[in-house]
Amino acid sequence: MRSIAYSTLFFLCTSHINAHAQTALYQRDTSIKVFAYGRERTLAWCGGFNGSQFTMGNLNNDSLQDLIVFEPWNSIRTFINVGRTGAPNYIYAPEYEQNFPPVYDYLILADYNCDGIPDLFQQGEHGCAVYKGYYNAANQLCFTFYKDLFYNDPVSGWVNVFNNPNDIPAAVDVDNDGDLDFLSYNIFGSNITYYKNMRTEFGLPCDSIVIEMADACWGKFTEHDYRTMSLDYPCGYPIPSAVGNTICLFDYDMDSDYDYLGGHIMNNTMTFMLNGRIPYNPTGPDSTISQDTMWQSGGMQVNLSQWPAAFNVDIDQDGKKDLLISTNLGAENYNCIWYYKNLSTPGAPNWQFQSDSFLVDQTIDLGTSAYPLLYDYNKDGLPDLLIGSDGYYPGLRSRISYYQNTSTPGNPSFTLQTTDFLSIDSFNFQGAAPAVGDIDNDGMDDLIIGHANGTLSYFKNIAIRSAVQPVWQLAELMLTDVDGDTINTGGDAYPMVYDVNNDGKKDLVIGGGGPYGYLQYYENVGTTPDVVQLKLMNPMLGDATGRYASFIGQIDTTGTDYLLMLSDTGIKQYGGIASGDTTAIYPLLSVPYSYVDTGVYNGVPTGITIGDVAGDSSLYMILGNSKGGVELFKRGIYYANLQAPTVNASEKGKVALFPNPTNDLLTITWSGITAPTVQITVINMEGQQLYTASSLAPATHAIIPVSALPDGMYVCVLQSGVSKYYSKFTVVR
Repeated sequence: MRSIAYSTLFFLCTSHINAHAQTALYQRDTSIKVFAYGRERTLAWCGGFNGSQFTMGNLNNDSLQDLIVFEPWNSIRTFINVGRTGAPNYIYAPEYEQNFPPVYDYLILADYNCDGIPDLFQQGEHGCAVYKGYYNAANQLCFTFYKDLFYNDPVSGWVNVFNNPNDIPAAVDVDNDGDLDFLSYNIFGSNITYYKNMRTEFGLPCDSIVIEMADACWGKFTEHDYRTMSLDYPCGYPIPSAVGNTICLFDYDMDSDYDYLGGHIMNNTMTFMLNGRIPYNPTGPDSTISQDTMWQSGGMQVNLSQWPAAFNVDIDQDGKKDLLISTNLGAENYNCIWYYKNLSTPGAPNWQFQSDSFLVDQTIDLGTSAYPLLYDYNKDGLPDLLIGSDGYYPGLRSRISYYQNTSTPGNPSFTLQTTDFLSIDSFNFQGAAPAVGDIDNDGMDDLIIGHANGTLSYFKNIAIRSAVQPVWQLAELMLTDVDGDTINTGGDAYPMVYDVNNDGKKDLVIGGGGPYGYLQYYENVGTTPDVVQLKLMNPMLGDATGRYASFIGQIDTTGTDYLLMLSDTGIKQYGGIASGDTTAIYPLLSVPYSYVDTGVYNGVPTGITIGDVAGDSSLYMILGNSKGGVELFKRGIYYANLQAPTVNASEKGKVALFPNPTNDLLTITWSGITAPTVQITVINMEGQQLYTASSLAPATHAIIPVSALPDGMYVCVLQSGVSKYYSKFTVVR
């Protein structure tokens, strides 16, 4: 499956919609401050970084450039610059993310139509899809589909501008004629093809792109052995090379031609090549004249775990574009963003290394996977935050971080105490998903840690009494059941401690393990304090499935305990867990619960916890993801939102809407739909049908007018055969 990032959406299997004037939902939030080592981590809740791509554009139509981070298979994240010229200050602003279309493989913002508004280039279905940028009535950057790039080949006819899947190409004005060109490696991964934009040459309006294939061997080099290039190679005879390349074209020496910095899937370093067109042959083709196969060999050499990619952006807003370098595969998981500041002057290149964890050190980022748990560890009445993880490269030895709740009235906050709680690193665990509760019936909370191999470890609380901070000591490296057999879910054990049968003793519930993610219920059958006795009573508790971690407890003000399970289609909310019936099938109440998108394309969800962080009855939800980061959501009253019916778990199609909010046109895209046609309907919150149209399913997108609709929230229904897809959108002026 190709990678895609998209705005929040949901798929339903029923046409029944309940409309409410207002409802309580969890919405993204960044209000809880996080401190570490005496400094605030200003990007704490953005979700972490692994294999990031970087581009810049003005998201809110002010005078400053903002930062957009794209991670294939994961997400688009938007960071607003609230600083000033020359002194940027980027804050996480997720409200702009929903305005982006579905994005495949790469994301480049550049102005192709001379209107000063960034446009969007991405892989699309053919190699390069172009979207025109515009600002909506709320001054938010939005995009509408322009076209896929093709050119007329004299032999083959109309041919798509080609880019190998997962490669990162370049979109720059490489010939300095005033329009954007496109450059990418050929199908062999050996030469760069130069697709020239002929808009200027043909005297066309700015809002035009006309492509010709100008050069099958830009730079006059051929990739030789993944690192060393053959310069002045006869380009008509390509050397077959393993595909997997990233291209960054930038003016290294400020001489007005584009030099090359590239990464290959087989390497952990980057190759630099100097362009000799200027000053040696200003009217000739671009031709590389020297190379540094391990850039910077004379300075801080790039050294990432695999397949580095460079991005030329003015991150410090001083008027000179800098370099951010990350890994295109996401293997390196903490020291994964290298920042080189551009201190060059014409003819005197000077690129100074600044950091290998740029932005990452402002987040909560535990490397790979995050398993959050809210629990009052220091017994001060406020829940602290424990976050387990799979660990950092190299080695991936799991750890648990402990953030103490340091909130004061009106000022919720966490402060890092340690990144290796209980010296968990010394146990060499693979996976550390924590759960807390009295599992040995002595009245004090114990610690259970689930591991990637499906086993669990038991840490007994040996504190003097329950009212003081726990003292957890390893009692069983591999927790066993009442028969002495090792408890093993088969993989990815996510434990919870909860009294399922209402007998006054805490039981063990384990999520994960197997492709369906059923919950395994181990009843606490112990009769002697300080002795753990667990018996498997139901390997499919409630017939509930979720693949990832789960949460049992109060999620609203009703006082009722619910079961939440993370899945690729969102958070599943189940009722019935508080009934005490251990054989009942729990009813699926909603998915995605509270419209929170935990889809695999936003970073695989790995953990969930909910609690009253500030002690003011305000509930917060914290989600962990595969990037090692966490995201924060706050429960509040929001207007004109839908109550989500049950999802059709077998449905494979995907639908996205953009821009959202909109004020004029709404673009609908879909994939994975096999029926020949689709029916598109727009309804309001009262269920009244306002618009209907048909489209051919192979078209994969349609544009509908919404300018006549009043401001408010609407539902777009796309029907394909018997399947229906419901997505909400907002009209704002």
